[in-house]
Amino acid sequence: MSPVIELGEMRHGEEADEPETSPVRPPGRVARAVAACCLALLTLAGAAGPARQPVGIRVPAPQGAIFLVLAGRLMVADGPGTIGRGGRVVTGHRLPGGEPLWRFTLPVGDHLLGLGTVAGGLLVTSSPAGAGDTVSTLLDPATGAVRWRQSGYPVSTRSGGVLFETPRAAGTGTVLAVDPVSGAVRWSLPLPGNGVGYREDDRGVTQIVLITPDGRVEVHDADSGALVHAGRVPPAADRVSYRFTQVLADLLLVDGAPGTVTAYGLDRLDRRWDVPVEPRAGVWFVECAGMVCIRDQVGGVRALDPATGRPSWVDDQWIGMAPVGDRLLGAEPGVGLELELSVLDPATGRALARLGRWRTTGIVRDPTRLLGLRRMPGDRTLVGALDVAAGEVRIRAVLPGSWDECADSGTALVCLRPSGGLTIWPVGR
Repeated sequence: MSPVIELGEMRHGEEADEPETSPVRPPGRVARAVAACCLALLTLAGAAGPARQPVGIRVPAPQGAIFLVLAGRLMVADGPGTIGRGGRVVTGHRLPGGEPLWRFTLPVGDHLLGLGTVAGGLLVTSSPAGAGDTVSTLLDPATGAVRWRQSGYPVSTRSGGVLFETPRAAGTGTVLAVDPVSGAVRWSLPLPGNGVGYREDDRGVTQIVLITPDGRVEVHDADSGALVHAGRVPPAADRVSYRFTQVLADLLLVDGAPGTVTAYGLDRLDRRWDVPVEPRAGVWFVECAGMVCIRDQVGGVRALDPATGRPSWVDDQWIGMAPVGDRLLGAEPGVGLELELSVLDPATGRALARLGRWRTTGIVRDPTRLLGLRRMPGDRTLVGALDVAAGEVRIRAVLPGSWDECADSGTALVCLRPSGGLTIWPVGR
């Protein structure tokens, strides 16, 4: 069983009174049956609270701030002039104490789009004032020093490299690869008007797929840029742009006959299958842990066998779906932003485990860092580590107040208040 920890909060530098030692009553065991006795038991059990109640340490951050944990430090997109989810200032803080380490400021007028990681560094992606290309800047997470800058939006490769995509009008954009350590450009490719697709696995991009409106397809290696093979598919109906040009697993999906989408194998560009689509339904395709799922604005999921295109299963109850490792995380309506989550078998759609009601936060692509938040009586928030592979939830903490997002460093939770401000909670492993 995992400890459920009730936490207090204090500002950095304040002294806390010694709390009284008292046991924390844990939630009981939860067992729910779904899909004819095929579900696992989910234990939300806890032990007594610690002898000394930990306290939270506050770190300044604007409302809707972007933050992540990297190399044992907390990185925060902060500062005035916040636009959307970012601002002009990025700061580094020590964990678990929250002490400020460094400060990086974007040029006047620029605003931050996102934070990521490349070669152990912090990648800051920003948009300039007025017209101009997206810019990515790699910072040293220990000092905030700039290692290199590059135009374009970053895409990570499986081998640990990084690509930068710079789309422009009339097909004059580029995709280029840089050395992740030095930032030196290794090679570049011109982008056609339809843009670029990426063949990837759970660790990043392996191939680059370029398609022109006249139906020429080129598949390039993501590490070297070398042409792997080229071929043709039928041209776009209007000779200007395809409605669908999507890469899913080893398939390229493009417009087929009117009202259909055709799948081609990326390795030989051989035609595999066709599937009818309803344009008015807002149809889109998503990767479903080895299956091809079709979603629309009405709701529900159709899962297709990627080899044949035949329907494997259909289920109208799911309003959200995401691959996590070799499982699917399905979501049903819950309460507000909290959804009822289940672990599904991608091949059959069968529910394997019921995780309960959560609002997800953390990193879906990294199954070890996916968290769930749940409001509790008394203005508290339950934080659980969602183990999709095992079909279990491990309770990390019960926090006072409401929280928008959380990140788990392994020994501390870092959470953002809806009104702004981060708090570091030392909760142990």
